[in-house]
Amino acid sequence: MSLAQGTPPWMAWALGSVQAGLLVLDESLAVVFANPWLLRRARLQAEDVLDRPFFEVFPSLKGSHFERRLLGARTVGFPALLSETLHASAFPLYALAGDTSPQRLLKQSIQIIPMGTAQAREAGGRYLMIQVWDVTPSVMRERLLKLQAERMHAMAHVDALTDIGNRRHFDAMFDREWRNAQRSQQSLGLVLFDVDHFKAYNDTYGHQRGDECLRLVASIVEAQAQRPRDVVCRYGGEEIAMLLPDTDLAGTLRLAHRVVDEVRARDLPHEGSPFGKVTVSAGVACECPTSGLGANALILLADRALYQAKRQGRDRVAVLELSTATAS
Repeated sequence: MSLAQGTPPWMAWALGSVQAGLLVLDESLAVVFANPWLLRRARLQAEDVLDRPFFEVFPSLKGSHFERRLLGARTVGFPALLSETLHASAFPLYALAGDTSPQRLLKQSIQIIPMGTAQAREAGGRYLMIQVWDVTPSVMRERLLKLQAERMHAMAHVDALTDIGNRRHFDAMFDREWRNAQRSQQSLGLVLFDVDHFKAYNDTYGHQRGDECLRLVASIVEAQAQRPRDVVCRYGGEEIAMLLPDTDLAGTLRLAHRVVDEVRARDLPHEGSPFGKVTVSAGVACECPTSGLGANALILLADRALYQAKRQGRDRVAVLELSTATAS
């Protein structure tokens, strides 16, 4: 870094203490000034930079978006800003030695400022100033906050016991998929599962074993919901809901039967049940939303179908449509 004669004695100190990169280019885009902050992070010496064409010093920027913005600013005379959010790190700038990851490229915010006409006349040519800020801490902090927000959202929407969605998640997904079904005029399937005689299971084996039983049933239901938009949630107590977008009645029934059969096949002992093993009942509803059908109607149908399955003996699937109820 060199300064012209007649500049104040504190100028070198001031420019050397700036906590941002400064580059000044002449009209031919040769480097006429580079401050210590930028040189240290570019791992260059002043003699490697001064009086050399900019794109010889930083060849990786040739043909880049940065070059287009630089030439554009020089042509139109207006500043240009390159944010880290929209553009990848432009300059090959690295963390200083002693940093925990010295090879890490710095996240950068860059401003290109062309000299005004009046100043250019006084200086004998139009210069360009490039300012570079290290925004890595801000970016990392933003990512951390986003990650924390995502974790908090997950915690608010995941059932702690079964590790599937909770009732809040079900309500949100049901509202979304109901509106999607209205727009696409596709069927929306819903199955409500209930562990049969679950209170007796807790009374016989204890709540810890009851929790293990619920986790097992939840995992069996979740294994059947394999498409990205399928939703499995703990609906309440020992009830688990399976929401199936773009699924007709036959498909919904098929998955419900698979769950009921799989739980029965696990042969988990249950002395408090007349079956002698853990079983589930399932209530099925499947409708294509119409102008006269409210979203709660589908939940009501599934809930009434579940009640019907229990009344008919449990360990079975029952389906209820708007006008007809059948057991299968």
